Amino acid sequence: MNESKISVRYAKALFSSAVERNLLDAIKKDMDFLLHLLQTQPRLKELLSSPVVKTKEKGTFLDNIFKDQCNRLTVDFLHLLLKNSREVFLLEICLNFQSLYSKLTGIKSAKLVTAVELDTAQLEQFNQLIQSHFGSKAEVMTTVDESLLGGFILKVEDLQLDASVSTQLKKMKRELVSFIKN
Repeated sequence: MNESKISVRYAKALFSSAVERNLLDAIKKDMDFLLHLLQTQPRLKELLSSPVVKTKEKGTFLDNIFKDQCNRLTVDFLHLLLKNSREVFLLEICLNFQSLYSKLTGIKSAKLVTAVELDTAQLEQFNQLIQSHFGSKAEVMTTVDESLLGGFILKVEDLQLDASVSTQLKKMKRELVSFIKN
C-alpha cells in the first residue's frame, strides 16, 4: 500500500475518534508535541523505525514517555500503530492530522524561517500580516537559519515570500554577472 495512503488513513481515523469523543483540541496538542519530538529528536524516530527493537519494548518506551504527557486516546493510538507495524509513519500521520485540523478550523499553517530568533511581538506581527492577507488565523512554525544573513522566508500553504538577505545578494550577483557579460 502507498505510504501516503497509510498515513492519511490513520490520521483520519484518529481525527474522527477525537471529534467523536470531543477531544479534538487535546489530540491536536498531542500531535503537535509528537511532531516536535520527531523533528527535534532523531533518536526517537530511529527507535520507532528500528526492526531490531521489539514491539513490546517500543510500547513500554512509549508508555514511559507519553502516558503522563498525552491523552489516553493518543497513547492507545500509538499502541495501535505498534500493533499494526505502522509506527514508522508517525511523523506523516502527525502532519496529516494537523492538515485535517487546519481544514476544519480554517487556520492556515505557515512556516517562518528567520536568520535570528524572533520575540513574541515580532511573531504577532507576522500572525497579523497573515490574517489580514488570507482572512484567517495562522499557526506559524518558526525555525532559525543563520545562512539567511537577515530577513525571512514565509511559506503559507503553497505561497512563499522570500525576503532574505542571502536571496537578495544572490539576485544582485546574477544581475551583476549578466550586466558584465553584456
